[in-house]
Amino acid sequence: MITLTNIGALAGILLAAVLGAIPPLLRRWSDRQLHLFLAFGAGVFLGAVFFHLIPETIAAQPDLLTNFMLLNGFMVALFVERVLVRHVHHDCDDEAGHRHQVVGLSAFIGLSIHSLLSGFALGTSFFTPQLALVIFLAIVSHKSVAAFSLATVFRLSDIPLRRSLVLLTVFALCTPVGALLSLPLLNTLSEIHLTIPTALAAGTFIYVATMDLLPEAFHDTRKRLATFIALSIGIFIMLGITRLG
Repeated sequence: MITLTNIGALAGILLAAVLGAIPPLLRRWSDRQLHLFLAFGAGVFLGAVFFHLIPETIAAQPDLLTNFMLLNGFMVALFVERVLVRHVHHDCDDEAGHRHQVVGLSAFIGLSIHSLLSGFALGTSFFTPQLALVIFLAIVSHKSVAAFSLATVFRLSDIPLRRSLVLLTVFALCTPVGALLSLPLLNTLSEIHLTIPTALAAGTFIYVATMDLLPEAFHDTRKRLATFIALSIGIFIMLGITRLG
């Protein structure tokens, strides 16, 4: 059952995507600044996983199934993005001019897949109120950074503004749609083993942080200390939420 709080969470995710996409459309941000944003988002994800999701799932059901489903979440995300979807990573060099167009489309596909998986995690929070704020904050931080990144890539790709707005709208809707589509499955699972969807969500969060955000954040060999500090800030923010929780 969807409550007003859940509707507010869906609206907040949409707002985060909109706010994240606006700045790159108004001005160009440097690769260095973008890498710092990515590092911060990775820190929020890792903090959410290790301070909240994993401890909660193990405390609720400390058995092999919980650990297996956590690994399964990682493997499903890996299979979808790296096997089913041909993902082309953006590097920071100036090479062939047509590369940017390809990167723009592949970035849209890859980030949209992430958004659908994040929607699954958001749907999980509808059935686990004690984790709702943590999951919401992790998704919001990632959604805004991802929208910022995607809009930046569209600018680099010289994609027309109207088409960029259409693609960004589709991207913004992926997480709420994923959450709504996951509700029938999660409603069934909640009666059998509530920790299963939570563990799956934790696995997808680990994938997003370690396989996408961190490699890109540390791609620039200059000033890696600042990137590490941005990562640490994201982690400590989630630790602070734990202490306040």
